[in-house]
Amino acid sequence: MSTRPSGFEDRLKAALLARLPEEAPAPAPARSFARRYGIPLAVGIATAAVVAVMTLAGDSGGNGSLPSVGPAGSPSPSATDAPEIKKDPDGSLRFKLPEQRQVPALAARLKELGVQVALVPKRPPSQCDSELYGGVRGFDPMDDPEARIGQQGDDGFFLKVNAKTVPPGYALAFAWAEHYPLGDRAFSFNVVEKARVPSCTIDNSEGLEEALKARTEPPKDPGRTIEIRAPRPADLPEVVRSLQEQGVSVALTELKPRSECTHLGVGYRLRMADPEAELASGREKDTLRINSKTVPPGYTLVLTKPTSGSDPGAPVRYGVKETSKVTPCEIDPTAGR
Repeated sequence: MSTRPSGFEDRLKAALLARLPEEAPAPAPARSFARRYGIPLAVGIATAAVVAVMTLAGDSGGNGSLPSVGPAGSPSPSATDAPEIKKDPDGSLRFKLPEQRQVPALAARLKELGVQVALVPKRPPSQCDSELYGGVRGFDPMDDPEARIGQQGDDGFFLKVNAKTVPPGYALAFAWAEHYPLGDRAFSFNVVEKARVPSCTIDNSEGLEEALKARTEPPKDPGRTIEIRAPRPADLPEVVRSLQEQGVSVALTELKPRSECTHLGVGYRLRMADPEAELASGREKDTLRINSKTVPPGYTLVLTKPTSGSDPGAPVRYGVKETSKVTPCEIDPTAGR
């Protein structure tokens, strides 16, 4: 892992991952980043992860083509939905990172242009039993930077496709949420050996099975929704009092150094499969939406004060936690650093 270009990877990771609440609680250590997000990022990260792929392909250079399969129930992609694909004088194709909804159309357009493409559906564990896979193309810092699929230019980050970045025998694979907007709303990409591209990737976002089942049933009314601005530390007592008066299960906890607290902060809901069950939406991270979906029975809205003596401007953390696991304090993982 020491060969990763850290600064570049951080920028790429920020571009690829779907939004999280601005101040999310510290996640339980039992779930790794790889498990939450499936296929690894490109730009020379040769890491094995649980993935799987449904493929779209075009034949390039006489290397054969991958089987073409479409996701059940998914809309037919329109070329107008794909990001603009530019052709360089040397024949290379370049395009900006697509939005989640643009991935199928982009894959179809690249296929038309003769690129080997694999469209990877993310599915719940009950629908995907793919094993760990290899075949991810990795890079050493001394390798030719022009052979990297992800590149940085004057106008920002872009993907570049040619015989160097996607060589014969490899495919450009996109991991894509088949049930979007349900499920993991992030996507990622990589260059993978065609012969080792699996069939699907596991989506471990919470409540996915239930959300998919609910899609076939009449929608349930989440009841009254209370919207509040993410509070500042000084506002917490009044905010807690007001929410309790309105019947919300809410608790106040505090971050403390390990020497003063033994609670790890487990039991929080993580990324939810149903966007309507997210406490804070991507576009309004400073607004909390409280109803029976975002804070269901058996769960409590937890507001977490910063460590005593920390920066006065330090934000309040928030999350939804199993009521039985609410504690008066949580270990501050940054204390003492």
